[in-house]
Amino acid sequence: MRALATWQDKCIDSQLLVASLVGLFKQRGLDCDKLLRGTGIFSADIRKPGHSISPKQLLRLVDNGLSLWPSGDLSFLLGQLWLPSQSGALTAGMLCVRDLNELGLFWYQFHWLTQPWLQCWRWQGDKEWHFLLSLDLGTQRHTQFFIELSLSSLVASCKQLMGQGWHGSMSFPYETPQNIAQYYKYFGTDISFDAPLCRVSMAKAFMQQPLLYAQQIASVESQATRHAVTHAVISRQSHFQSPRYTLFASEYRLGLAAGIRLSLMRDNLSLPEMAEKLMMSPATLKRRLAEMDLSFGQLADETRLIKALYYLATPSQDAHTIANSLSFSDASNFRRSFKRWTGQLPTYFRSWLA
Repeated sequence: MRALATWQDKCIDSQLLVASLVGLFKQRGLDCDKLLRGTGIFSADIRKPGHSISPKQLLRLVDNGLSLWPSGDLSFLLGQLWLPSQSGALTAGMLCVRDLNELGLFWYQFHWLTQPWLQCWRWQGDKEWHFLLSLDLGTQRHTQFFIELSLSSLVASCKQLMGQGWHGSMSFPYETPQNIAQYYKYFGTDISFDAPLCRVSMAKAFMQQPLLYAQQIASVESQATRHAVTHAVISRQSHFQSPRYTLFASEYRLGLAAGIRLSLMRDNLSLPEMAEKLMMSPATLKRRLAEMDLSFGQLADETRLIKALYYLATPSQDAHTIANSLSFSDASNFRRSFKRWTGQLPTYFRSWLA
């Protein structure tokens, strides 16, 4: 297994979120020295190509940023800067895709280079695509901030790439926040809270609409101009491949939490078995998770919940079958555990991913 990033590992590109956060503070005339205080990050570092920071540094930076920012819109403003702050191969790749379906696949493959604090699970319903988001790298301490940041970047990117507003629904895994006005402003009114996991749902028809660049190619009439555009596309597609080499050259492609969830999605492993797979002692695994305010039990329960929601979306799966698939002794035990995870019985979520 490739190395999984832990609390101290320098695995996050400071050219993106960190640079954008510092830029926002400078625009508002706020104290950037206070923003960076105690993080081990210096202004000169942010300008260095390839400079990386650890999850520990990132969380301290977010702590400082939220305490100093005068309003409840910091995460949303940062999200608006996500696509413009990209450059080179990643931007070329996003401009090459035909529709949101392809964009989602591109992001899913390369998101570690730009939003490494996320882990995404896809589910295809009858009329919609559903995306379940989990947090990686110990960012659970600021769940609301990182979800707001990530989803506002999604909405802003759709608007820039499609030339129209985003359409879909969102469910958030926390109670209604104080900055609810920002949710209506950036996400619309089809939103809900107190969900078991963060879910984003988009109609299949919406995801199949061509993006602006694809429309421009289709609208070209003259053969000469078509040839020029095709040459440009081929050039962009050569850049599209370069994130692959960047990603494969990177020491990390998952954080510890995401790596454990991924393994648990495939096999029901105990903590000692997982530690052996990661080539560390159980005590070391516990300690490294504790640094991120996580436990193996939390990750195991969350993974079981994700799998349970997938099963519940399939009409042919009854409680007994699901319980057996999740290694519960019986359906009653599964129902009790599911209610502990979500506050509701499984039948309540039968149609959540339908």
